[in-house]
Amino acid sequence: MMVQDRDEQSAGFQKRLSDILPELKIRAREADRTAIFPFETMQLLAQCGVLDLVLPRSQGGAECDLATAQALIGTIAQADPVAALVLVNHYMVHAELRSLPSYPVPLQGREAMAGKLINALLAEPDQGSASRGGLPGTVAQKTAQGWYLTGRKAYVTGIPVLSWLLVRARTESPEPEICFFLLPQQASGMTVLSTWDHVGMRASASHEVTLTDVFVPNDHLIFREKAGQASHFGKVLAMWNQGLLGALYDGIVRTAVGWTENFLKERKPSNLGASLATLPAMQNVIGEIRIALDLNQIILRSFAEAVAFKDQDRIQKEAALVKIQTVDGAAGLTQSLLAIAGNAGLSARNDLERCHRDALCGRIHAPHAELLRTKAGRQALGV
Repeated sequence: MMVQDRDEQSAGFQKRLSDILPELKIRAREADRTAIFPFETMQLLAQCGVLDLVLPRSQGGAECDLATAQALIGTIAQADPVAALVLVNHYMVHAELRSLPSYPVPLQGREAMAGKLINALLAEPDQGSASRGGLPGTVAQKTAQGWYLTGRKAYVTGIPVLSWLLVRARTESPEPEICFFLLPQQASGMTVLSTWDHVGMRASASHEVTLTDVFVPNDHLIFREKAGQASHFGKVLAMWNQGLLGALYDGIVRTAVGWTENFLKERKPSNLGASLATLPAMQNVIGEIRIALDLNQIILRSFAEAVAFKDQDRIQKEAALVKIQTVDGAAGLTQSLLAIAGNAGLSARNDLERCHRDALCGRIHAPHAELLRTKAGRQALGV
């Protein structure tokens, strides 16, 4: 896509969003308080066409690039990080599916995915993140008619509104294979376990799912490869995951710093005779965070460019920067804001308290920081 076309496309979606963002923000506060999934918010986003942004043009979508998706996720995250997280997963899966030699048969046709959501079921309670390696506990058994899946998956964000699930499993053969299946959310044998009770992203419904002899037709198997080999499936998904999570957590910090700046301007202690914004100590913290946000944007733009150019060396290096600087760094930035906002910042009435709790979740997203640091260290030391 030409840069001019991409910018026009992004501007069009941003304009549609601008009218509903205030309502999304109000709903996000209530959803966080109740831990109830924001169904109405997802409906509004679907009506804006945001769900179809990443679909291939052959399926009626806009087939956007990572940079365009980042801009949308960053904007939505400033109003509702939970909704943005659901879209991060949706976008990254479709980016991967778009990269396949042919689009999966079950999803073909303009009605198959228009206005519908998908997520990847990769993590498992006993295994943890798939990024740490190992065979999945979820087993796929082959029959003449198709496959039967049995296992348990964790952190299935947005499960109440998903239409499709991309499930990672293994075969039970002597030389097991890793397989990826497309599974309708309403498939018989699937049970949702309401296990999500978290300090942040409270309304994301990132529950566990059990699969018990869930039948999957043969044409719903979209990829398979021998276990233990370098995986060819999921590379695009991982790149988009990193780039979009960076935009999401950058958006969270922007909401937090915006609230804090307004608070400092309006708060005028009687013993000071002026607003807190006049104090150099406050200016220093806000300046430090604004510089960090500028750095975030430079990193995110550069990473999206590296993905567009398929520059693998840059992608590998800058993915670590996005994760450590932008995603993991969000919690530290909101902590600094809490330090200057005092009791007001910890009030549940205010955005900063919620933003800090949501920002804490950044550090649990794969790949984890110690893996990235260890890998960089091994490369530097030649071991």
